[in-house]
Amino acid sequence: GDYDYELTLRTDMYTEKHTQWFYFRVRNMKAGVTYRFTITNLMKRSSLYSQGMRPLLYSERAAKENRVGWQRTGAGNTIYDLVSVQNIAEKNDAAISLYLLTWTLQFPYDSDTCYLAHCYPYTYSRLQRYLKKISSNPAVASYCKVWILCQSLAGNAVYVITITSRGTSQGDVRNRKAVVVTARVHPGETNGSWMMEGFLDFLLGDSDDAKVLRDNFIFKVVPMLNPDGVVVGNYRCSLTGRDLNRNYKTLLKDSFPCVWHTRNMVERLMAETEVVVYCDFHGHSRKNNVFMYGCNSRGDASIKLQERVFPLMMSKNASNKKSKEGTGRIVMWRLGVKNSYTMEATFGGSTLGEN
Repeated sequence: GDYDYELTLRTDMYTEKHTQWFYFRVRNMKAGVTYRFTITNLMKRSSLYSQGMRPLLYSERAAKENRVGWQRTGAGNTIYDLVSVQNIAEKNDAAISLYLLTWTLQFPYDSDTCYLAHCYPYTYSRLQRYLKKISSNPAVASYCKVWILCQSLAGNAVYVITITSRGTSQGDVRNRKAVVVTARVHPGETNGSWMMEGFLDFLLGDSDDAKVLRDNFIFKVVPMLNPDGVVVGNYRCSLTGRDLNRNYKTLLKDSFPCVWHTRNMVERLMAETEVVVYCDFHGHSRKNNVFMYGCNSRGDASIKLQERVFPLMMSKNASNKKSKEGTGRIVMWRLGVKNSYTMEATFGGSTLGEN
């Protein structure tokens, strides 16, 4: 029909897979007309779309005239279906399973400019603006320094932020234990960046809790581990066509500079002080709410219990996910960081309480 559109997602660069994240623009629409969009090649077998999650809509006119931002759209019309197709790109021409995502909506204004997205976008440019803002605040700059950890393959800066109060002496600062927090190793998991910005807003704020943390710990924060993937619109990979979160053990510094330098930073930090917590922020496409994955010690039972204290404080969700050997969480744990976690935020929303 005149108002039906079939869309095909581009795969991650230099791969033939990873189609889940989307973010596109629509112009010259008619208000009050029902449009149907169908994405034809999602690759995940299960998704929160099958539990009622809806795409996001942003209208430039609604934002300008009514200060309305991103909103869920397609209420009651989101369908997530399985379809088997022939993948001619594969050498053996074997049939693979792809998934259709269909939704309908009516745009609020004629001839508007609107955007539709899988999750609230968070760009590399937004991160740079945020870091510039905190660096230019004299009060914050007294306990927060922004450095360049390394350059990505495409020459984008990978930033690291050091946060700790000045202390009463050099020995005071040197004796503090460290906390390492990272995010956005998977570029399509934009909710990881929103969690990171909220974390930094709190840690750099004026609350008594934030001051206590700055006075007692050194925070090393890498807010965007995969800027290349973010810039080109990948869902999961870097410009090597590889998942960086499976390559923290790599010796290939030039191929995987972002995770190589992050691991090296943690190793150098551990030579100077104890790293008490490592936490990597991610987004999750199959589960609701916010929860954590940890590592399983097979030795001393008291250590096993100690590792569960921090997640218990954060969430009462239990993990039964298999460990993945090359992930940041596992590699940092094997380096000796006892409290090493992945924090996952849902793409869909909370099922807890009224929100």
